[in-house]
Amino acid sequence: MPAVPDGPNPSGPLTSAQASHVILRGAVVPTLVVGVVAIVIGALLRGSNGALGATLGAVIAVSFFAGGQYAVDKILAGKPELAMASALLVYMTQILILFVLIGVLKNATWLDSQVFAATIIACTITWIVASIWAWNRTKVLYVEPHPSTFSVPDEADQ
Repeated sequence: MPAVPDGPNPSGPLTSAQASHVILRGAVVPTLVVGVVAIVIGALLRGSNGALGATLGAVIAVSFFAGGQYAVDKILAGKPELAMASALLVYMTQILILFVLIGVLKNATWLDSQVFAATIIACTITWIVASIWAWNRTKVLYVEPHPSTFSVPDEADQ
């Protein structure tokens, strides 16, 4: 029997790692739904180029946010004192990748740039709103107790 539960406990606070999973799941699902809706709308309004633009926009938005969250969580799990530095490093890396993508895609004729941009904006807004909503509904421990402070009850005590 583990000293600290592996999954979220709806009646009590979560560790930061558990809360991160809840928030990530709470943001990924609505963002993917918005991405699929954008792909359908792009295909209906602008044809295959619109569908490709929306698909690429949704993939970029979800991968940027999920990848950034994953990277920061991994760094924080080992060294929480690097929170600000890791967040800034992830952000700067994402901005650099975005500039490279803009440079590569600026003359792309195989995708609709307006649908591409609108999808990224819609997915970004959805991700931010969903993650804030998930965070506000999640109880997170401010100070995580050390596992050695937990006692595992004997079966005779139950």
